[in-house]
Amino acid sequence: MPILTTRRLERTRIGQASILDSMAMAHTRGTSARPLFAVHARFRGRTMRRAEYVRNSAQAMEHLPGVLKSTVEGVEEISLLTRDAESEAQVVMAFLSAGEWAIGIGIGGHDPSVVARSCTGKRAGTVGASIATISQNSSIASSELASDISAAFSLIGHVLTRRTEEGREATALMRQGYTQNDAAAELGISKQAMSQRLVAAGWQAEQAGWDLAVHLLTRAEEL
Repeated sequence: MPILTTRRLERTRIGQASILDSMAMAHTRGTSARPLFAVHARFRGRTMRRAEYVRNSAQAMEHLPGVLKSTVEGVEEISLLTRDAESEAQVVMAFLSAGEWAIGIGIGGHDPSVVARSCTGKRAGTVGASIATISQNSSIASSELASDISAAFSLIGHVLTRRTEEGREATALMRQGYTQNDAAAELGISKQAMSQRLVAAGWQAEQAGWDLAVHLLTRAEEL
């Protein structure tokens, strides 16, 4: 079973490895404020070398823009702190694309990693979300918003898991900012064939889901 390397991550919103590396260099990795977002991921695959797979996956995740810290917990779990809503969404998309992880999204609190761990499920592809708040009124709103965040990523995950290899190649180029014409040329296919691949891959649905997920995560910062 291939590990979740930077190459696997090109099938998420991040793009191919060379693009991912240049993006990482263009972003600062530190922050003076307490991290607000965290992702907890629990490996649910069947590889025999689970510990090695998880360690390598954590190392690959550290190259994503906006990842502040990654920690391997036990044999099959990874905890990551991220800088902002978009960084959080990128990490979740990466795990969803791999298809072998149960994911928890934690927002706020003294330690968002604890919040994320508390809502991580046991089945691959599941996405839980929890928002730590202080007041009771905020708690009601945060619970509803957390459910919306979970639903948005679950829908994105459904699109990603149905995508073929050709669809992953096409969407990876589009995430890098290619036009359809340029992407078609890169793949050696016609513009019409490129358009058909994007439609079959659910590219528009992914874009809509991404925008919604980032919007919801940004709203969570305001609670």
